[in-house]
Amino acid sequence: MKSLTYILLILVAFHANTFAQAPKSYTITHIMNKTIDKGEYVDDRRIDKKDKVSTNNLIYILNTKKDSIAFYDFNDFPISEKTVPSLCTLTKNQNILLLTYKNESYSTKLNIAFSDKEKTVIIGDKDIFYLNNSYYKYVRKNIGDHLNIPALIDFLDDFLINYNLDDLKYISSYEKYRHKDFRIIKGYMESYRTQASDYLDKWNVKFSYNEVGVPRYILKESTEGDKELEKKLVSSNKGVFKYKKHTNAESRLITDSEILIDINKNSYEEKVTSFQVGIGKETRYEIKPISYKSFPSREFILTSDHISKMISSK
Repeated sequence: MKSLTYILLILVAFHANTFAQAPKSYTITHIMNKTIDKGEYVDDRRIDKKDKVSTNNLIYILNTKKDSIAFYDFNDFPISEKTVPSLCTLTKNQNILLLTYKNESYSTKLNIAFSDKEKTVIIGDKDIFYLNNSYYKYVRKNIGDHLNIPALIDFLDDFLINYNLDDLKYISSYEKYRHKDFRIIKGYMESYRTQASDYLDKWNVKFSYNEVGVPRYILKESTEGDKELEKKLVSSNKGVFKYKKHTNAESRLITDSEILIDINKNSYEEKVTSFQVGIGKETRYEIKPISYKSFPSREFILTSDHISKMISSK
């Protein structure tokens, strides 16, 4: 009953958002990744003995305008057990955008506004990003006017997890990596602690770029000197970018990642080490791309049979 209710809700939401557009077709992007679980460690001693390998199928269905996305995620589960998609929509009411993301576990709503005078993008109530002229024009047009979700995912990039949008990182447009004159100058963010809801953190975000305009360094640092995010460019060659990223979530979960982005193949690869401070346990895993396919579809909500055939096809 819960799943049926959820399906009805997302269909109603999608119908309301797309009825006026009446798109004739959709685009399916099917991404297959291999996840290698490298195990758990205590004091650098491995607890389990063998790596565990699983295959992850990510299926994104985008409408023509790219303001609505249905998302399926299958990680070695029987297809019949999970055929309900998550749903993301981007709508506009006067000058304010509303991004809505729903899955079976939670929902996220995010207001987005623009200031042409200041060349800023305001996310939620307090988060604000200052852009240079060329990037602001692009963002204002493609996100503000055209409601392009992949462009928004590219813009938010390293902050997707802060907005519960990390599921969508694989459909980034990667435009800010293609255009060397697209720059975020600085940012300011606020967030409440998860275990102390009355404690407000205030963050300054710094951005720097190398001599050819590639994002080189990002630092998200609180006014008290705590570093939540630090990302450094390791190498850049013909559309392939390697980064090292360090995150610290309230001194509870510390994560170090090596990230490889190939904008020619639309691939995102990462090697992650996470340390749970309270229990002194470290986990390691790798995610490697296997395939990336895009093709047309006339359906936005897929059947179990359709998904099974798609995943089994070579």
